[in-house]
Amino acid sequence: MSMNTTEIYDNNGVYALDSPLSKRIKFWLIIICESSSIPCYLFIIYQYLYQKKLRKALHNHALMVKLCINFVVLTIDLSMHLSFLRLGYVFPSTPGACLLWQLVDYGFWFGDIVLTSWMSIERYILIFYSHLVKTPYRCMFIHYVPLIFFSLYCPVVYIYLIFFDPVPHKYDYSFILCGGPYYYLDIAAWLIWYESLVHYVIPIFITVILSGAMIIRVLIRKYRLRQTGRWNKYRKMLIQFICISVIYIFDLPYVIVTIVRWSGFRDFGANVQGPYFFYMAYIPTVLLSFTLLGTIPHLKASLIALIYCKKQNTRASVVP
Repeated sequence: MSMNTTEIYDNNGVYALDSPLSKRIKFWLIIICESSSIPCYLFIIYQYLYQKKLRKALHNHALMVKLCINFVVLTIDLSMHLSFLRLGYVFPSTPGACLLWQLVDYGFWFGDIVLTSWMSIERYILIFYSHLVKTPYRCMFIHYVPLIFFSLYCPVVYIYLIFFDPVPHKYDYSFILCGGPYYYLDIAAWLIWYESLVHYVIPIFITVILSGAMIIRVLIRKYRLRQTGRWNKYRKMLIQFICISVIYIFDLPYVIVTIVRWSGFRDFGANVQGPYFFYMAYIPTVLLSFTLLGTIPHLKASLIALIYCKKQNTRASVVP
């Protein structure tokens, strides 16, 4: 196992040295988190596909797409990071592996951030303006069309930038993401700002602001207008999304340091953003499955029934 000091460039171009001790700690933390989160993802995805009630609910559609996107990030992106931390180089050391890693790390990871911001907008509509999706025509243009757009926007953009951009690809297997993506070698400054703001900073702020707005508005309606029935109807949906939004607080250190660096302090946080805040941005991916498991009663009931059934079968098998 190669645990030598490694040079790291994070997604914001921050350079740092990753010490051997830091690499070991991150290596084992990723193994523990990934091995515990993958079974949870598989269980939840199966339940969404199996239970018609969960599958047909409008507010679950974006959530199912989000689950699939994060599962890809968990199994491919984090696994490649795990291999890099262990070996000190990208494995398998092939152009195809590099391009796939870059696509998942950028297209799917940013896609999850953008999709989450749309989820906050959609839930605001479903809770306070549910009449807008009552008819099939309105539902198509307010629910399905935006869902398809926000689900495919980032993956499609980065498929073009990573696979079809004419900039020469210089694969360096000793760097994270093989030293790419390579479109950064020849890109206008305004496009870098667009990517950082539209794909990352603005969606996170939209999610946080709308989450707070939903809490305030629901509380006002419950206690001032005494709309208890409406509160009970949407309480679970709101609580679920608030819990999902809270886990993205782990992205804030990276966002704050990035904004300060944009303000002219280029060296601010350089020693921590690359080796630490970069990996903190993956915590929401790991926690998402556990968050959903704790906020959806149907899933908790199914899991309890599964565990109880296994215990009963185990006891029956040992009875003489």
